Amino acid sequence: MRRWLWYLLALILVGLLAWGGYAAYASYQGLRAKVAALEARLSAQEEALKGLAERVGKLEEEVFKAPTPPLSLPEVPEAGGAPVWPYAVGVVVAAVLLYLLLRLLRGQEPKAQAPSPASPDLEASRMTDEGAPPPPGERG
Repeated sequence: MRRWLWYLLALILVGLLAWGGYAAYASYQGLRAKVAALEARLSAQEEALKGLAERVGKLEEEVFKAPTPPLSLPEVPEAGGAPVWPYAVGVVVAAVLLYLLLRLLRGQEPKAQAPSPASPDLEASRMTDEGAPPPPGERG
């Protein structure tokens, strides 16, 4: 009984090896078909690129053969004159403001610089009213 068990085990092992080999061969054939499809696609794209390169070359020849006007700067459009009245109004307003500022400064200067003649007497009388001794010239 033992002998036929070894034969059965060997037969199963050979069957598994045959099935694994067939699966590997099938996947190899699938990969080979994919590689062939990619090569065909690559060659088609290569041909398309060659055709496009030829067309671009022909277009470049046509462009370089065509006469072109000489390069020059574009014409500058005539500028319309800007209105002058805003500038004139601004100058007049600035002059009026300057005049008013100077008049204001002149009007305040005499008041600040010219003390009244009675102010020292007023100061002395205020001080004496508050209890300070009278100035030396007015003691009596």
